[in-house]
Amino acid sequence: MVLGGDNNGGETMSADTDQDDERSDLDLSFLDRQPVRAADIPNLNDRGERSDDPEPRMRGGGPDAKTLTVARDIALKGDITECDSLVVEGRIDATLNEARALEIARGGRFTGTARVQTATISGRFDGDLDVARELRITASGKVTGNVTYGRLEIEQGGEVLGDVKIHA
Repeated sequence: MVLGGDNNGGETMSADTDQDDERSDLDLSFLDRQPVRAADIPNLNDRGERSDDPEPRMRGGGPDAKTLTVARDIALKGDITECDSLVVEGRIDATLNEARALEIARGGRFTGTARVQTATISGRFDGDLDVARELRITASGKVTGNVTYGRLEIEQGGEVLGDVKIHA
């Protein structure tokens, strides 16, 4: 509720109920714990903008998405199948086939082979990387090996070393 003066010296009252109703729908439970990534904050879409969708979506594209997160200080080795989205914060030596998304966080390291639709590399990738759509290498990212991509974005400071090709 806002109090203000009118031109006649009296006070006027106006209610800003639309804004209050909108704020009451927000999930603020993340304030009790420290989110590691912006994607862990509810009510935000993939670009960090506020989402008006009342049902939050998981990183993998919905509540049924199959997302594997390899946390810091975890090492994993093997073949990864049936995974929509892989988030690497630790170390992984693996083969990843036909995933929708790969995210290697700063400090994360992936060694091996990956075939994905989109990838964001903020840590290190060593091996064969085939990205059908968009490959994004952030300022802290480093990719070494054979890279094939549909679209490439490299922030200043990001590195790519090896054989780089665009999808035909």
